[in-house]
Amino acid sequence: MESLAIVGGGIGGLASAILLSKKGYKVTIYDKAKSPQPVGAGFLLQPPGQAVLHKLGILDKVLEQAVPIVGLQSKTLSGRSLLDLQYSRLKGSPRNGLGVQRSTIYQALLDEALSSSLVNMNWDSNVEECITKGDVVSVVCNETKVDYDLCVLSSGSNSTMANKYFKDRIHRPYGWGCLWTTFELPGTLAPNILHQRCESSKKMMGILPVRKSGEKYEAALYWSMKSADIEKLKRSDFPALKNEIMQFWPDAKNSLEHLGFDDFIAASYNDNWIPKPFKGRIVAIGDISHATSPQLGQGCTMALLDAWSLAKHLSKEDDSLESSLEEWWNTRKYQLSYVRQLSKFLTPLFQSESKLCEVFRDWLMAPVGRLPVFDNVQLKTLASDVLLRGASIELEE
Repeated sequence: MESLAIVGGGIGGLASAILLSKKGYKVTIYDKAKSPQPVGAGFLLQPPGQAVLHKLGILDKVLEQAVPIVGLQSKTLSGRSLLDLQYSRLKGSPRNGLGVQRSTIYQALLDEALSSSLVNMNWDSNVEECITKGDVVSVVCNETKVDYDLCVLSSGSNSTMANKYFKDRIHRPYGWGCLWTTFELPGTLAPNILHQRCESSKKMMGILPVRKSGEKYEAALYWSMKSADIEKLKRSDFPALKNEIMQFWPDAKNSLEHLGFDDFIAASYNDNWIPKPFKGRIVAIGDISHATSPQLGQGCTMALLDAWSLAKHLSKEDDSLESSLEEWWNTRKYQLSYVRQLSKFLTPLFQSESKLCEVFRDWLMAPVGRLPVFDNVQLKTLASDVLLRGASIELEE
């Protein structure tokens, strides 16, 4: 194999392009955006994701703006602790998460990809289909057909492109999503913690520091809402909603007061799953293959590990493609299945209208989770340190 196409120039697609070009492949990225455009809010990057960025040569650049996150604290409005996870309690070498603005990591990846003579970026390119025939896959875009040795689909959670090639693909929208924005971190909140507040299972708000700006911090704010309510939200409804958010978490009031309707962006969550995300000369990675709700903070790290492991297992010996993809999927499917199933379990505990879920979370799961054995499982899950198998990658000094 010599040439590869990547459909989707997001985090997983750009990381794949960089890693594959380092192995000598000629890579063409097709992105439907007319120009560079990071989509989405800030996120929590786990240690294995940081290790991939190190291998890509961009971790130091990301660290210039990212915020070290030492733990997650989730509480009810009355102050009852639901989760108190500290990375320092993990066994082994010291680790922490990173609060990162999506634009920070996107720009670092894009700059690195475009610095390679083996990577070609095609903007404003809405791929119509990928046709596998024999030992080539033809990418049809803007009425032009180009042949490649392999096509990597990495076009995001809401892309339907994989439905054409993977008939058993699961795509189920969650009934809940969120509104998010970026604002100044309230001075009363610790700058190295992912903060959450919950009221029953109907209301949840999260604040994640994502960038240090001088002596202050920028943070991503997430306000949980039913998808149907987000779709109906009008500009005229926003003042009442904004007031509700400020009353829900008064510490954030001063940072929120100057924000308007246009400062908030809606996000939807999907349960996506492809049992075997490769067929012929097409392979799917990232959210198009295995999206979840963001309850576990794993999405970006999972995409980076997909890219890392795929590049690790691909060989230029064309005869080995099927076995290489089989080996790649064997390193990824166990962790990804675990994250998906746990996300499906946890989501209604924090985003639903179920009184039973609220009682289970507050009075059973929270106290049981403080037991050492369960605390360790929660910490390893948060840090993406479960079922890594052949995708394990150490963060070097």
